[in-house]
Amino acid sequence: MAMAMATLKGSEFSVLVEIKKAFSEDGNVLQDWNESNRNFCTWSGVTCGLINSVDGSVHVVSLNLSGLSLGGSVSPSLGRLQNLLHLDLSSNSLTGPIPTALANLSSLESLLLFSNQLSGTIPTQLGSLTNLRVLRLGDNELSGSIPSSFGGLVNLETLALASCSLSGSIPPELGPIPKSLANLGNLYNLDLSFNRLTGGVPEEFGQMGQLVYLVLSNNNISGTIPRSLCSNNTNLENLALSEIQLSGEIPVELSRCQSLKLLDLSNNTLNGSIPIEIFQLAELNYLYLHNNSLVGSISPFVANLSNLQELILFHNNLQGKLPGEIGMLGKLQVLYLYDNKLSGEIPEEIGNCSSLQMIDFFGNRFSGEIPGTLGRNRLNGSIAVLCSSHSFLSFDVTNNAFDHEIPPEMGNSPSLDRLRLGNNKFSGKIPWTLGKILELSLLDLSGNSLTGPIPEQLLLCKKLAHIDLNNNHLSGPIPSWLGNLPQLGELKLSLNQFVGSIPRELFNCSNLLVLSLDGNLLNESLPDEVGNLESLNVLNLNDNLFSGQIPPALGKLSKLYELRLSNNSFNGEISSELGQLKNLQSILDLSHNNLTGEIPPSIATLSKLEALDLSHNQLDGEVPPQVGEMISLGKLNLAYNNLQGKLGRQFSHWPAAAFAGNLRLCGSPLDRCNSRVHNQQPTISESLVAVISVISTLAAIALLIVVVALFLKRKREIFGKGSEVNCTYSSSFSQAQRRLLFQAAKRDFKWEDIMKATNNLSNEFIIGSGGSGTIYRAELSNGETVAVKRIACKDDLLLNKSFTREIQTLGRIRHRHLVKLMGYCCNKAAGSNLLIYEWVEKHFEMSSSEREYLVDAQMKPLLPGEECAAYQVLEIALQCTKTAPQERPSSRQVCDNLVHVFNNRMVDFGKMT
Repeated sequence: MAMAMATLKGSEFSVLVEIKKAFSEDGNVLQDWNESNRNFCTWSGVTCGLINSVDGSVHVVSLNLSGLSLGGSVSPSLGRLQNLLHLDLSSNSLTGPIPTALANLSSLESLLLFSNQLSGTIPTQLGSLTNLRVLRLGDNELSGSIPSSFGGLVNLETLALASCSLSGSIPPELGPIPKSLANLGNLYNLDLSFNRLTGGVPEEFGQMGQLVYLVLSNNNISGTIPRSLCSNNTNLENLALSEIQLSGEIPVELSRCQSLKLLDLSNNTLNGSIPIEIFQLAELNYLYLHNNSLVGSISPFVANLSNLQELILFHNNLQGKLPGEIGMLGKLQVLYLYDNKLSGEIPEEIGNCSSLQMIDFFGNRFSGEIPGTLGRNRLNGSIAVLCSSHSFLSFDVTNNAFDHEIPPEMGNSPSLDRLRLGNNKFSGKIPWTLGKILELSLLDLSGNSLTGPIPEQLLLCKKLAHIDLNNNHLSGPIPSWLGNLPQLGELKLSLNQFVGSIPRELFNCSNLLVLSLDGNLLNESLPDEVGNLESLNVLNLNDNLFSGQIPPALGKLSKLYELRLSNNSFNGEISSELGQLKNLQSILDLSHNNLTGEIPPSIATLSKLEALDLSHNQLDGEVPPQVGEMISLGKLNLAYNNLQGKLGRQFSHWPAAAFAGNLRLCGSPLDRCNSRVHNQQPTISESLVAVISVISTLAAIALLIVVVALFLKRKREIFGKGSEVNCTYSSSFSQAQRRLLFQAAKRDFKWEDIMKATNNLSNEFIIGSGGSGTIYRAELSNGETVAVKRIACKDDLLLNKSFTREIQTLGRIRHRHLVKLMGYCCNKAAGSNLLIYEWVEKHFEMSSSEREYLVDAQMKPLLPGEECAAYQVLEIALQCTKTAPQERPSSRQVCDNLVHVFNNRMVDFGKMT
């Protein structure tokens, strides 16, 4: 016998090990399920029990692994635990199908697999588990129909299949109809809500005498409510048939379910009137008939529902008067009658509903005086008579026409949580008595004509989370004590007359989500402490008098969704840190300020941004091409700045208005860059002068090019005849020669150092190329970075003389557009001459294609000296295009400078203007 017990226990041990293998754990929650501990009865979630008192055998009777975040699948090996009574794997992340092997657990009484990610159909074999009392498979991804075999679960008390994707009709076998089918007479909880079940509500459900909860809501069921639904359901307490496309009238037979506490027939297309018999359900706590097409009036017999707590009848076509008997509902807390056709006076008796907390009469036809209650209709007059209740949790008269001052008595409701008086005609000051409402979490007084400051007594309302005082006439500074409200999540003070600066204490509100201060008279700068608002989603400071720089600390607001700073006097550059706002989506609006500098390319990294407005500033430079590649952007406005350059093809889909007012900007969608001058119509004489000057200059340049070309052609012919030219490279062909180039040089350069820094002039160090040579980036061993220009060493005497002239010329001159020449190296054996320049990041980062674009293709190839002259001619031309007449050189000055260039003399551009 002992050997048999050991065998059995060894068998269950092996089964449990197999079950564990099917799971994937998060945090090793089943660490005690290991083979070194063979006493599995001590394992987590395992319960053993004495099965046979004769032989003393002990087996696993319960396995509870719910809520352990287990992944993986449900192991078919579970079907081998023959003595299992309870199996609970709910609230995990299990996937895959429900194993049919579970049907082998003939003793199973409860099977809980809800709240996982199980898929597939429900195995019909589960219908053989006749001892099953609780079956909960809801909140999964199951599909298919409900097995008709479930009609054989004669002991089933709870069947919960809610929130799956089950389809098909509800099998009639679930009701105890034919004697040949085992009935479900013990079922007391049937929840099939949130599926895709079709067909009608089975009439057989009316025979389930033990049923307490029947929930079929949110399905595709249609048809009418069966009149026999309450024929034998004397214990039914909860009947939920909402949102299942029911039609027809409410059957009077529902009054037979005398135990009903909840009746929910909402969100259907029921018509007809509310049967008087419904008001005989004396135990009813909740009556939900909203969102239907019910007609008729509310019967005075509503007074019979003495236990009613919530009466929800909105969105119907109810007519007539509200009966005074409504005042007899002493337990009524919520009364929603909005969007009906009720008329007449609101009965005074409604003030007797001592437990009333929420009421809504919006969208009816009530008339007469306002009694001691509240509403959302287009009523008028004072609300003083509405402030007598000490039980209000929510007071809402939004969108009415109430006037006079807000009654001080409003502060006598100590339990008030939400106070909404928005969009009325209240005037006067905010009553200080509101500070007595210590439970207040929401205060909405927006859209009125309130004046004066915000009362200091509100600082006592430590639970205030939402403050909306928008669109009033409030004045004075923003109170610093607002920063001491620990739960403040929304502060809306827009469209008032607040002055001064934003109190620094406000930046201590770490829970603040919305800060709207637009449309006031706030001034001074925005402090760096704004970066402390780590939870902020919306910041709106539009239409104020703020100045100074936009603080880079805004980049710390990683959760910011909307940023509006327009119509202020912010100056300085746009901080590149704004590119860190990766969740910015709604808009970035910096328009109508005094911002300068270039648009930071980091703006283009805002991959969620839908609207960007930088218009009406003084921004300059080119538009970063990355901005045109922002696929999320639906609105772009860069108009009226000082932007310049050519717009890339990626901007062509934007309207021209997005770039208007940038006089130096061209390219699609604006005018073509090469025809823009001809398309512009001069409006004043200065424009005409500018055009004539530019044309004259271009003509002079063209003439110069012809003269230079003829001169160079003649010069090449002379050199071709063998004229002698002395070269300055070393006569030693066997080794690299180096020499100190200038007396002012701080150091000399070795050929070996350059070769080591560039890996023998490897292509990976190339940063550009031109007609006369290739440019490399070299980082020397001492950490110094230089630019190295390689010019091939050839037998062409003219090329070598050009190399010599470039050394002599660039080594002496200094100009803002010329990079400093620091030294040179010659190596005849290597066939290369090297010029070493000072490293200037912005100059040498220019791509070869951009440098090549500056020189007309018809002028190529250019020798080094010619290339230098070409860039000087370009500089002269740029001086001629300046806007102000006093900044442009005269025609005589232009001609003189061109002659200087021709004679190999550098132009002093400072004397041109």
